[in-house]
Amino acid sequence: MAMLRAVLNFLVGGALLGILGVTLMGPRLIEWDNTAGQGDGMCICGITAKRGADTLITYQMRGVAAGAALGAVLGAVVMVRRRKKGGTPSAPSAPSSPAAPTP
Repeated sequence: MAMLRAVLNFLVGGALLGILGVTLMGPRLIEWDNTAGQGDGMCICGITAKRGADTLITYQMRGVAAGAALGAVLGAVVMVRRRKKGGTPSAPSAPSSPAAPTP
């Protein structure tokens, strides 16, 4: 159960990093994609705005999927290596009973 939880933590972390990266890079890519070769804007503004928003959302979903996949793989690799090295902590043992008082 602990291994699954750790892999899921890596998966979520990877997904968050993926969407963060795409959100930072996406607008620049969309601007580049919607600019003509000479630097003049190709603007039919309503269509361009809708296309830009759709493209950004598509990039974000792909970023989440790629980040989650990479995070899951990385988490599985880390947990398998940790398990092979014996670094996985075992369940704590029950506390020992106190010693009987001596008369």
